[in-house]
Amino acid sequence: AALWDFGVRETERDSGEDDDDEEEDEDGEPEEFTLDEVLRLGGTKQDYLMLCAVDETEEVVDGGKKDAIDDLKEGELEAFVSSLGIDKYAKSCLVVEGEEEEEDGGGGSEEKEKPLKKEKSKKEINPLSSKGKKEKKVKERAGHVKDGKTKQADGDQDHHLLTQREKLEDDFEFHARQVILIKPGGKWYEQEYTNEFSSESQNQMLLSKYKTLAQKLYQHEIELYKNKTDYQKGASSTWMKTVVSSGTLADRMAAMTLLIQDSAVHSLQYVETLINLIKKKGSRHQSLMALDTFKELLISDLLPDNRKLWSFSQRPFSNIGKMSSGNRDSRDRRLILWYFEHQLKLQVAEFVQALETLSHDSLTAPKSRALAVAHELLCNKPEQEKVLLVQLVNKLGDPQNKIATKVSYLLETLLHKHPNMKGVVCSEVERLLYRSNINVKTQYYAICFLNQIVLSHEDSALANKLITVYFCFFRNCIKKKDVESKMLSALLCGVNRAYPYAETSDEKVKEQMDTLFKVLHLVNFSTSVQALMLLFQVMDSQQSVSDRYYAALYKKLLDPALATCSKPSMFLNLVYKSLKADVVLRRVKAFVKRLLQVTCGQMPPFICGTLYLLSELLKVKPELRVQLQDHVESDDEECFKDQEVEEDEEKFVDADKAEGEERNTGENSAKTNDSNSAASWVHHLNMSGRKSRASYDPMHRSPVYCGAENTSLWELKKLSEHFHPSVALFAKTILEGNHIQYSGDPLQDFTLMRFLDRFVYRNPKLHKGKENTSSVVMQPKKKQFMKDKQNPAVNSKEFRTKDESKIPVDEVFFHRFYSKFDKKREKQRRQDDEESVEDVDDDEFERVL
Repeated sequence: AALWDFGVRETERDSGEDDDDEEEDEDGEPEEFTLDEVLRLGGTKQDYLMLCAVDETEEVVDGGKKDAIDDLKEGELEAFVSSLGIDKYAKSCLVVEGEEEEEDGGGGSEEKEKPLKKEKSKKEINPLSSKGKKEKKVKERAGHVKDGKTKQADGDQDHHLLTQREKLEDDFEFHARQVILIKPGGKWYEQEYTNEFSSESQNQMLLSKYKTLAQKLYQHEIELYKNKTDYQKGASSTWMKTVVSSGTLADRMAAMTLLIQDSAVHSLQYVETLINLIKKKGSRHQSLMALDTFKELLISDLLPDNRKLWSFSQRPFSNIGKMSSGNRDSRDRRLILWYFEHQLKLQVAEFVQALETLSHDSLTAPKSRALAVAHELLCNKPEQEKVLLVQLVNKLGDPQNKIATKVSYLLETLLHKHPNMKGVVCSEVERLLYRSNINVKTQYYAICFLNQIVLSHEDSALANKLITVYFCFFRNCIKKKDVESKMLSALLCGVNRAYPYAETSDEKVKEQMDTLFKVLHLVNFSTSVQALMLLFQVMDSQQSVSDRYYAALYKKLLDPALATCSKPSMFLNLVYKSLKADVVLRRVKAFVKRLLQVTCGQMPPFICGTLYLLSELLKVKPELRVQLQDHVESDDEECFKDQEVEEDEEKFVDADKAEGEERNTGENSAKTNDSNSAASWVHHLNMSGRKSRASYDPMHRSPVYCGAENTSLWELKKLSEHFHPSVALFAKTILEGNHIQYSGDPLQDFTLMRFLDRFVYRNPKLHKGKENTSSVVMQPKKKQFMKDKQNPAVNSKEFRTKDESKIPVDEVFFHRFYSKFDKKREKQRRQDDEESVEDVDDDEFERVL
């Protein structure tokens, strides 16, 4: 009808009733043909849509778009237009480019100029009405459809946008259901759609709409689940909800735990309730109980094992339609699970903040419990690990030493369970060390933690980093002249532990070599041992251990603090490694001689440790056995002929003795002759600046020139007569030329406490996989009251009845003691029996009287 009306209007135009030319609107574009105008012209909505579907930007073939699927069949629109009978108006509808230009240029006849002038005048007087414009627009579109080669109108795009907008609005529309989408039971993070993740940034408008829809769906899901459980026959959920609101504290915790475990997605309100109980300041008991309950829930039910929780914006909303295949239930199920995980992530973050507040409590117990929970979460789950790690590291500066020590232990346990976190933890501790407001005590605890980290050769970069930190604080300590502090010892300990695994730290240590040698004489014994260990590591790695180092170590043997040091094993180990690496045999003999002299004033554990060291050293350097020979020191040359010494050493001794004899006689002529005869040797000695001695000087500074090779190890003879049986046995074993066979730790096994343990009848502890090669050596004791048939207790009758010759030397004392004690007890028993017999006789006599 609209097209027919259009044809009528074109007829009127040709007859001069409407002398309108092709005009454009004020904006230069043809006006759109609205639905109201089509209806006013007698058309229908279908006609309007048909006209709007014509896109002028694309080619039309037989009434349809080229290379597109249309509802119209081939030739249908063309047949419809032909049936309207407007073919005769087609030529007048066509507008040929350049035609109007020719008419305006005066190329036409006067008959053509007159209508144009008339149209122009009408145009000036009466502008083209909007009705004429629409009719003209319909004419143009009909002409384009007839030719099939023009483009369709812009209304097609608007129509598609309108349709798409309506479709999206329909997609985001909330539809209430009668059945829950998320079935209860099982872990929520094991559901089908929970692992869908996208790292790309999402459209914020799309994200906002989906979040609004997800919130409505989640609330409706909770309501459905609540109604289902409320009206379910025989269910205990109603009773549990009553317990949650009005039960005892323990029952409330148990009920909330069961509800969350049954369906975590539908029980987020109870998670929030537990967190509020933790934050509540009224009762610490209630807060700590809620803390333990929620911690167990996080580890067992709420947090995934291998990933962090994802927020709502990290989901692939751009592909949600494709993933759900157009299924609304599948899409809504995804939205509910994603929204729940987002809310759970927010609740866990709030819980971590509550944990931070609890760790600053004034009492020790809540702080300790909060730190333990943070450590357990760090060890088991990756969620909020950065915040939890910062909380733990910060507590290294707690005012209470007990808390700071516990934090150091917790961090060590964390690294033992997760070695890959070494770099992250060390970086956080380093950040703590360099804070501007940090105190010295916090730095000390942080350094102590760092030097206890177990390193490997794969951690070379971390070792280099640690050494840099250590030497930075080492220079600060030296600058402040704070050499007596525990910090210096901790720093040197850290360098010693990290140096074997570092790659580029030699230059850094070399810069501090002179400082380390100076520090040796100023610090306490433990710190000096750490410095000596560092110096030896550096020099031994370069195969150039200096005489200065051996002189410092030789002097340290006479330190009185050796008797009371806390770690004698560290010092003995350093001495053993140093002597093993020494190539100068005279110096090794001097060290062995001084070691034996020092042991004479030490306790049995240190003596046994030194003797065991000497036994192991004799395996590496069998030349030391010459010192075991029992010969007497003398100034005579004959006393030195039997020694296996080098030729040069003999000549040096002879020259020294010649000088000694000259000094004793006081004869100038003899002195001149002797000196001339030995001029070359004297010149050699003067060039070296040292003189070897014919006798041993125990207080000499240098171990090379003290003359220890001229004396024997007579101290072993005295130690073989020591009151302690194990000391005597070790010394006799060395004198006999045998090696000490011992698998324990003599510094621990021969202490007074271990000796007294035998009087509480503790059986020896058997080492698994090792045989006791020396039955006469005291072994660590097992702390349980049992009797072993092979090793009976020292107070047993079986032990007392053994022959003393078959008793190990370390148990002879116990055998004699208990044998004597047994004899005394037997004698006392006989006396008691005799007295009881006499008492009975007196009573009988009295009764007779």
